[in-house]
Amino acid sequence: MNKREGISRRATLRGAMLVAISSIPTKFSKQAADAATTNVIKLSKLPVGGTYSFTTVKQGIPAILFRTKAGVFAYSMICTHQGCTVAYNKSAKKLQCPCHGAQFDPLKGAMPIKGPAETPLASIKVAIKGAWVVES
Repeated sequence: MNKREGISRRATLRGAMLVAISSIPTKFSKQAADAATTNVIKLSKLPVGGTYSFTTVKQGIPAILFRTKAGVFAYSMICTHQGCTVAYNKSAKKLQCPCHGAQFDPLKGAMPIKGPAETPLASIKVAIKGAWVVES
């Protein structure tokens, strides 16, 4: 048998396959991370003090987004008492349930402040990413 000096073709192909395979998880991880966030609204379209109602992608429930000087936050619009959809009363700065009169304070963690509800509205994870508010 003739032994050649240097690297064989088989060894070269194995090395190339290892490099190709090792890059696959990184590519899919980045795609998964990008898919984990969903654009909600352009930040420029939501003024400080403004609100925006949307439907969450992950859970498919109505939610409301708030923008303050400190940033953005959002809550589910499903009342924790019996599941009615709450509405934002801008003049009172409260989320109000039309079914049984529960009220929630969005500036204090959506804690119930009036009515039969005893637990706060569920928080929805949102963040500012570039020029967008995203659901994360």
